[in-house]
Amino acid sequence: MTESVYIPEPWVPATEADRTLVMKELELMLASYHFQSSKRYPAMLKYVVDATLDGRSGDLKERTLGVEVFGRSPDYDTSADPVVRLSAGEVRKRIAQYYHETGSGSRVQIELPLGSYVPEFQMRVPEMPEVRPETVIERLASTGNQAPAGRHRLVIGILSATALVAALAAFGTYAYQRASAAQRTVTEKLWGPLLHSPDSVLIVVGTSDFVPPNVKPVDSAKTDHLRGPYHHVSMSSALALARVAGFLQASGKSYVIKDDREVSLTDFRSRPVILIGALSNSWTLRLTDPLRFRFDFGSLARIQDRKNPNSNEWSDPNNILSDPHYFEHSSTSTCDYALIARYHDTTTNGPVMVIAGIGAYGTESASEFAVSLQYIDQLLSNAPADWEDKNLEIVIRTDKINGEAGPPYLVSSTYW
Repeated sequence: MTESVYIPEPWVPATEADRTLVMKELELMLASYHFQSSKRYPAMLKYVVDATLDGRSGDLKERTLGVEVFGRSPDYDTSADPVVRLSAGEVRKRIAQYYHETGSGSRVQIELPLGSYVPEFQMRVPEMPEVRPETVIERLASTGNQAPAGRHRLVIGILSATALVAALAAFGTYAYQRASAAQRTVTEKLWGPLLHSPDSVLIVVGTSDFVPPNVKPVDSAKTDHLRGPYHHVSMSSALALARVAGFLQASGKSYVIKDDREVSLTDFRSRPVILIGALSNSWTLRLTDPLRFRFDFGSLARIQDRKNPNSNEWSDPNNILSDPHYFEHSSTSTCDYALIARYHDTTTNGPVMVIAGIGAYGTESASEFAVSLQYIDQLLSNAPADWEDKNLEIVIRTDKINGEAGPPYLVSSTYW
C-alpha cells in the first residue's frame, strides 16, 4: 500500500480581508473563558499574532517577547527567568482547549507550533453537501477492472491510489462538522488522547495476506495470488478507513496510513496508533491480546471476555474460520461483533485506538460507532463520570440487513 499522509496546511493571510478574518478569530478566542482569567497569556497571543500579520514574525524571539510582553529588562537572563517559554506552553494548552470545546465552528484556526513563537493559521474545511463514502468508493472502484460481486469482496489494489483515500477522507468530514457542539465535544473526548498527541497518527490497516494457521483455503492459486505484490483491502476496511481519516481531517489531525506488514514495533513507539481490522491485522491481535476483551480465532471466531472465558456469546454464528473464503465474509452470516478499544499501551508507550470486527461487517459498523455522533448516547449510558480519562473497551453488535452492515449496538464495556 502506498503511504498516504494528510497534514493540515498552513494558510498565509494575504489580503486585508484575510487579516480581518484572523483578527475576528483572535477576538473570539481571547473573549472565551480559556483566556479571560489571565492577563499574561492573552497579551502574549495577541502580540505574536499582531506581529505576524504585520510582517514582523522574524522579531518573535524569546528575549524580545520577554521585554515587549512581560516587561523584562533588555539584558535579563532567559535561562533563569523562563517566563516566555512557560507562557507559550500555557498558550498552546489553552488554544487546544478552545478548539476542542468551543472553537469547532471557526473558519480560521490559530496555532502556536511547538518550538516556535510564530503563530500559524489554517483555513478550516468549509461545510459541503453530504455524500456517503460508500457511494464514492463504489463509484471509484467501478472505474477500474470489474470488481467481484458484493460490497464485502476484496478491493484489489484500489487503496494503492492515495487520491482515493484523500477523496474518502474529505467526504468523511461533512457529517461531523454539521453536528452540534455538544455532540462533537463528546466524540472528541473519546478520541482525546490521539487528537492531543503532538505526533501524527499512524493508521495501520489489515490486508488479506494474514491467514490463520488453521485456515486452509481450497484454492491454493488464490492464496498464492493474495501473497503476491498487490495489497488487498476489503471494502469494509476501506469504508472504515474513510470514516476514520475523515474524522481526523475534520479535527485538524495529521495522519499516516500503512498496511500491517509495512510497520514494525519501532514505528509504534510513543505515537498514537489506530488499528483497523482484526483477522487481517496481526497487530490488532497482538496488542489486544492482554486486554479483558480480546479476539480469539482458535476453533471459533469470537471476542472473548477474560472474566467469562468459556462464553461464546460474542462469536460469528457461521464461524468464518470454517469458510475457505473467510476474507470475503460469509454471505450467510446474520450478525457480527466488533471491538472498539482506546487505551495507553505499555508496549508502544502511546495511545492506541482499535476498530475491528470479527468479520467485515463488524469492522465497518465499529468505525461508524466510533466517529458518528448519533451513537454517542450509547457510550454515555453506562460510562463512569471520568470515562474520558480512562482506558476503555467497547463490544458492539451489528446485524446484517439486506447485505449491508446494520446499525451498531453497544453490548458491553469496561473501563480502567
